[in-house]
Amino acid sequence: MSRLMHLAVFAQGVGVGQSVWRSPRTAPDRMHTFDHWAHLARAAERGCFDAFFIADALNLSPAVETDATDRPDPVAILSALSVVTDRVGLIGTSSTTYNDPFTVARQFATLDHLSDGRAGWNVVTTAIPAAAENYGSARLPEHADRYERGEEFVDVVRALWDGWDPDAIVADREAGIWVDQAKVHRIDHHGQHFDVAGPLTIPRSPQGQIPLAQAGSSPTGMKLGARVADLVFATQHSIESSLEFAEGMRALAAAAGRERSAVKVLPGVTPIIGRTDEEARALAIELGSLISEQTTLKFLNQTFGGIDLSRFGLDEPFPDLRDSLPTNASVGRPTLLTEVALREKLTVRQLAQRVGLSIGHRTLVGSPDTVADDLQQWFEAGAADGFIVLPADLPLGLDDFVDEVVPRLQDRGLLRRKYRGATLRDHLADG
Repeated sequence: MSRLMHLAVFAQGVGVGQSVWRSPRTAPDRMHTFDHWAHLARAAERGCFDAFFIADALNLSPAVETDATDRPDPVAILSALSVVTDRVGLIGTSSTTYNDPFTVARQFATLDHLSDGRAGWNVVTTAIPAAAENYGSARLPEHADRYERGEEFVDVVRALWDGWDPDAIVADREAGIWVDQAKVHRIDHHGQHFDVAGPLTIPRSPQGQIPLAQAGSSPTGMKLGARVADLVFATQHSIESSLEFAEGMRALAAAAGRERSAVKVLPGVTPIIGRTDEEARALAIELGSLISEQTTLKFLNQTFGGIDLSRFGLDEPFPDLRDSLPTNASVGRPTLLTEVALREKLTVRQLAQRVGLSIGHRTLVGSPDTVADDLQQWFEAGAADGFIVLPADLPLGLDDFVDEVVPRLQDRGLLRRKYRGATLRDHLADG
């Protein structure tokens, strides 16, 4: 069987484009409704995507005055969507810095039961200082400390998921025995950050070990992803850099005792699609014109750990800040953005404009054939096992991709035409 492309959609409000709520292509008055989320999840399922993915943030956007980017609870939404979808995977984000392992293990095991085995957990350590203030801390923990806690957190969650044997439930009505207690195990974990007895309060879920996603691109983040993740969401802007990242992840996975192919690398891409390349470019200009410099600068400032980029001059060359980031800041995303800016000789203003429609991911503008050609080139070069699609505007940005690009990928034999398995883990193993 030929290799197949894996796809996940990153669903956020009315899209990842900043201020796209101003576009008539969006319906911001509906973004909090169940119907809005249901439409998006069904579209992803119509396109035979592996997963519908909801990211999260634990603080309000610094550009909230102009940017409609609120973040409702992912697990609550995905639980509801499990009722109106049948096959698409349901991946939600939950922080290892501001949660408890027992709670996260129970939440995602419950989602896995509700969805008949379609749950996935996106592991994040949370890199935004404002989130710390919402959880009683004046300062975000150091980068190394967050990942140290995150490593242990994941190990505890996975141990809890294994606490019930698959055949622990006896359900013998005549004998009056519900569970074989010998097959329900405490984990008795005593570590540096957590003391957890277990077992979970619900039996083993359909997938047992629920697939994990992760997006860290710092050396520490890549090491964690290579050890535990089934999906790694990448932020790469060229085939060459993505191929280097993917090969690095595969080598790290092998070093961790896993198969090189165990980790699926999905670079993010924001497709802006028109019937022709010219129409797509016009749409990109139209959406971009809605974004204020104030909004994009606030986003960049947050991404770079609170550094005020406006002090460098908007039309000055973007500075090399890789050695100037706060020690508790995210490392991977600002490093990648800095490298793009230096390589392409972008000014502060130009980098801000570049990320305005795609939150720092690659923007792909063109006709359905142009978009499909590009994705095929990356995929066949081995630079990607698939893609996480981040529509600039919703719902039309996703509808356009599913209705126009997906059939072209299917016609080329790159994407499944129907689901061949029932669980998220089945989808990840398909191709």
